[in-house]
Amino acid sequence: MILRIHPKNNCKETLLRDKFVMSTVKGKTIGLIGFGDIAKATAKLARAFGMKVLAVRRSPGKGTGDGLADEVVGFEDRLSVFASADFVVSVLPGTSETLNFCGEKEFDAMKRTGVFINIGRGVTVDEAALCKALDAKKIVGAALDVFHTEPLPESSPLWKRENVLITAHNADFTEDYAEQGWRVWQENYNAARSGKTMVTPVQKELGY
Repeated sequence: MILRIHPKNNCKETLLRDKFVMSTVKGKTIGLIGFGDIAKATAKLARAFGMKVLAVRRSPGKGTGDGLADEVVGFEDRLSVFASADFVVSVLPGTSETLNFCGEKEFDAMKRTGVFINIGRGVTVDEAALCKALDAKKIVGAALDVFHTEPLPESSPLWKRENVLITAHNADFTEDYAEQGWRVWQENYNAARSGKTMVTPVQKELGY
């Protein structure tokens, strides 16, 4: 559906009504790069759609997230997930360890029918390598909510590609965004006051 938005809009503007075949996600494989809370929530949704779930995490020994993933590998084995997935979804935090984590080698490993999605942090993706992969048709498209520089500069070559869906770092702006944020803040506050572990603790040594 992502790849049909632009041509469908063009058809609307010119009063054309073309027929197109929708691809399905059932039976496809999603590769989650990073396997924290957001990735696990994504995995749960993917499961509901009948997808196979692969994941990459820095500590694969922590398991499959209560069975949400079919397989979990470490950072060093990430190319196997890039190669196997129909949709690669990066949900990595931005740290020195993940800078340009998704680069030329990773995009070269992907299927030519693969779609790359980033809802984590922009610095984890080598944008020049991504543009190169798109131009060479090594992947079919990308959907990006985050970027190295935000707002994304007008000079960015990403704007010129019809097979890239760009959103303004607002993938999490749901109608209950403020309410959910306030609930988490209250839970953390109450936990801190009672000497308990917060629900969203920060590990300073890891950078997130």
